[in-house]
Amino acid sequence: MNPWEGPALEAQYRYGDAYDPTGIIYEGLYSSSGLDVMQILLSLHQRPNPQVEIGAVDMSCPIIICALDQKDQPIIYASPSFLELTGYNMHEVLNRNCRFLQGPPREHVKPKSARKHVDEKTIKKMRKAVDRNQELQIKVTNFKKNGQKFTNYLTMIPIQWKSHEFNLSIGLQCEYVE
Repeated sequence: MNPWEGPALEAQYRYGDAYDPTGIIYEGLYSSSGLDVMQILLSLHQRPNPQVEIGAVDMSCPIIICALDQKDQPIIYASPSFLELTGYNMHEVLNRNCRFLQGPPREHVKPKSARKHVDEKTIKKMRKAVDRNQELQIKVTNFKKNGQKFTNYLTMIPIQWKSHEFNLSIGLQCEYVE
């Protein structure tokens, strides 16, 4: 087994069955993240009863995927354009909750804590959307790795990925400039 195959298969078994004795291509096997991001984006566009309009989304968009079924909903995928937008690298982003972007790099933002740089109404709307599996578009103050503050026009969309439960949240980012 090649080094990248183990994590890919592990992710597939967590989010769906990767084994197909008749197939020659195993879904997720050739993705370094272990997630079939293209299929996830397709399911994003095909979701029933969309609450927010997202327009065209492809791999050039800043995207993160968070695991709703894991403790503290960690980031399990970040697109190269997300890394470019924020200045972080993949190892600095994976397995962290997105709240780390709500403060400068050296400021640890704790769960359910008051935020110094984001108003409480925005935080409550975001928490409510996550808790109720609702879609949300909102402007939120975020910070890049270099400490630069920016307004993130964030879209959060929960999806049911190979499950009857909402288990992934797709975060689409856009730097908002007035």
